[in-house]
Amino acid sequence: MDDLAVYLMSSGKSEEEVQDVVAELKDHLEEAERAGKSVDDVVGQSPKAYMQHLGHEMAFDGKGFFKIIAMLVPNVFAYIIIGNFIQGEMTFSTAQLVGFPLVAVLFLLAAAQAFRNMSVRSTESKIKTGATYIALAALPMTLFLGLMILDIFVETPTIVFGPTAQLVLFGLAVITLLLVSIWTKTWINLIIPLLLFGPQYALAQTKLPLEQQLIFSMLILVVGMGIFLFVWWKKNQQGQA
Repeated sequence: MDDLAVYLMSSGKSEEEVQDVVAELKDHLEEAERAGKSVDDVVGQSPKAYMQHLGHEMAFDGKGFFKIIAMLVPNVFAYIIIGNFIQGEMTFSTAQLVGFPLVAVLFLLAAAQAFRNMSVRSTESKIKTGATYIALAALPMTLFLGLMILDIFVETPTIVFGPTAQLVLFGLAVITLLLVSIWTKTWINLIIPLLLFGPQYALAQTKLPLEQQLIFSMLILVVGMGIFLFVWWKKNQQGQA
């Protein structure tokens, strides 16, 4: 049932409808258990095929999807604003204004596909699951890094904000991160900027070359996100046991 909920939610189905479907399936399974029947007697086919069948039957929740996008894009810009504020210069290029939201949407689609794939696996491999989480942690940062490199070599118009505007934008960025954390009921939205900008700020105080600072910051971020996602997965597994 947990796999079914993950599959349907990552397929863009309404959360309310997903809860109704899962509750109905739970009732059917409990009735089948009392009657001495198996899961196959209720599902009528493999769990994977059953989930895919329900996914095709249920309508796509466009309103919910755009709600997530409307939350995700300001959140991405909050990261950019905090990063620029730490660097002491609030500058936005056209490449950043277009590229960062695009990267966020691509990551959302990739994460949804990854969770769908994990939810329909007949046998769960800890190595594959761990590798998937690490890949998801590395993907957005790799895309962001690629975009930053592109921004260096391709010159585009920029917008520069003064000191007062920087403070206002920084305050709005922090509020955005807090609101999204409350809405999603998870600390990950606060942990990511700490892993992303904390090492960056600390390494900037050293005499290391900029290239090495970027490499070490990226390694700390990927490893830190991988550990966080693995711990989160293990906690969920223990809760389901």
